[in-house]
Amino acid sequence: MNNAEKRKVLLNKCLSIISDNDRKIYAEIAEYAIELGYTPKAIKTASGVSDALTFTKSKVNRTLLKIRPNIEAGKSQLVMTFFATVDYSDIFKQGIRRVIEAFDGRYTGCYGCGRCKGKLQGYTYTYPDGKKVFRCGRELIELPAIKPENVKEILTMLKVQDEFFMEQNI
Repeated sequence: MNNAEKRKVLLNKCLSIISDNDRKIYAEIAEYAIELGYTPKAIKTASGVSDALTFTKSKVNRTLLKIRPNIEAGKSQLVMTFFATVDYSDIFKQGIRRVIEAFDGRYTGCYGCGRCKGKLQGYTYTYPDGKKVFRCGRELIELPAIKPENVKEILTMLKVQDEFFMEQNI
């Protein structure tokens, strides 16, 4: 089996678990990531290989997104990197806020890893009271349930993020 066939098998296995309503959405996003040069790989867990996929590009040594099918919860999760885009809709802001609050504000700020070249690369969430919290861009952000109307914006953000990774890799 060649690499293209392996990718197709992995993708089909992951998508087959996703609800019929979400399958088309996740397929379009996954196929676009592959077009951008990202390779889907099964995520290994302590209990073995999961049905979830991570999409990485060896040329930039970065992960763009993850798709986590979730049968038990009846919904799937899209986890992605999008810090190169500075203006985005509420679904992305909700994702940033949720991850900040899930850890009670820990794991925020710059980790000092030295990977940023110049300006910090990450997400800033501004609370209604004006308080700003920074989250490192090395961390992917889990989005709330996505809808068909979110796909165009997601694809645009994937493209912008990929272009950023490619520019940084030069």
